[in-house]
Amino acid sequence: MSRRLRWFALLGVVSGLLFGLSALHVPRTTDVVSTNVASWKLATTGAPWLDRAHDDAAMPGDWETDDLFVATNSDNGEEVIARSAGPIAAAVPAYVVERLLTGGRSDDSLTFAPAALTAALLAVVALLLLAGSIPRSVPLPVTIAGTAALAFTTPYWTVIAAAMWPHTVTAVGIGGMAWAAHRERWWLVGMFGGVALLGRLHLALTVAVLGIVVAYARRRPGIALKVAATSIPTIGLLALWGHWFYGSWSPTTGYAAGDLAAWPATRTWWEQLGDLAGVFVSPGYGVLVWTPVLLLLGPAVVRSWSSAPDWTRGLALGGLAYLLVQVYLNPYHGGNGFWGYRLPLEALCCAFPLLMVSLHRMGARARAWLTPVLGYQLGTIALGAALGLGLVQKTASWGWTHYTIATTASISAPVVVVVIGLGLVTAYLARGWLREALAGADDGEDAHVVRTG
Repeated sequence: MSRRLRWFALLGVVSGLLFGLSALHVPRTTDVVSTNVASWKLATTGAPWLDRAHDDAAMPGDWETDDLFVATNSDNGEEVIARSAGPIAAAVPAYVVERLLTGGRSDDSLTFAPAALTAALLAVVALLLLAGSIPRSVPLPVTIAGTAALAFTTPYWTVIAAAMWPHTVTAVGIGGMAWAAHRERWWLVGMFGGVALLGRLHLALTVAVLGIVVAYARRRPGIALKVAATSIPTIGLLALWGHWFYGSWSPTTGYAAGDLAAWPATRTWWEQLGDLAGVFVSPGYGVLVWTPVLLLLGPAVVRSWSSAPDWTRGLALGGLAYLLVQVYLNPYHGGNGFWGYRLPLEALCCAFPLLMVSLHRMGARARAWLTPVLGYQLGTIALGAALGLGLVQKTASWGWTHYTIATTASISAPVVVVVIGLGLVTAYLARGWLREALAGADDGEDAHVVRTG
């Protein structure tokens, strides 16, 4: 096994263990429980129809079917879960395995573990695909360290890897698109783009932007056509799913049944701008508040833009376009019951390859701040992942009036101080390892050194 494969294997094992352990005790939100119920129904009955009397008895804790997102199939009048197809289908095999291991009793009760562990596994797959997309001009130790930073210092850990959200499926699709684009396998880019669409249909915009940007940069229209040819069929699959589940051929039916379907029409342009600002800078949910390392990397991205691989630029632009649509369709906070933010996660994954190839253009001041900022992020994310915390939003304005870490510290300051302190210590230890790894590297792929603060 090559040195590169050994490090990737270690990254996969460590992230899998940490993701799996933390996924077993995270809070469950209505979105996640609804998805888990649909997966469980398909695995145990072969059909998605809800049986309120049986299902309420089988639900854990205080959950009931009245608490879930449901819709009615227009063909047969049956009630079904109204969630996207990807996360529902992804967890079905795990529930089938659980049923086989428990003997398939007729009084089966729902557990969250099969779906949670599936999410942890898919998060590892997505992480390794993203790591595999990083060009070899970036030293291997830097690739490993950067991927670990994505995994453990952002809500990738507390959302994507913690429960079966649509983000879990979209991360696999985005990671696969990046991996295939790096290798210029455009048919595969479209196929992985189709996987992303199973989680969020409007990621079609990201797939389109990636294909068009690369095709234009290389003056090769065939690239965009190949990406489209293998991603568009997914829309047909979603239409079939919608017809089965909801009695409608619309690929968006599952979400159209939700309470947020009319959200864009309820807001003025000023409120929509407020939601956009909230995604970036609100104290409770802002991506720049939870992931301030992006502020350090921003100037490096600007300096590297023209020299970065075209596909990294296309993927990052596609992720930004998706985020704008996502904020138009959803309130900035994205709900509650999770730790950190969730709406910008797809855009973050899309930007990851571009961020990695831009590291060598960081200025001295940014490099000096990199380690303590990542250490702080690690501590804040570990608070939620290790302790099973989730944000409980009281009102729509909560995210603007509360800085999550300060609010948590007001409840238990010693715990917050200790966990963030451990995060800082871990970051400085990792910096020491990275320096030694770069100094001792003697192969060609580590010749281009990226030094950190």
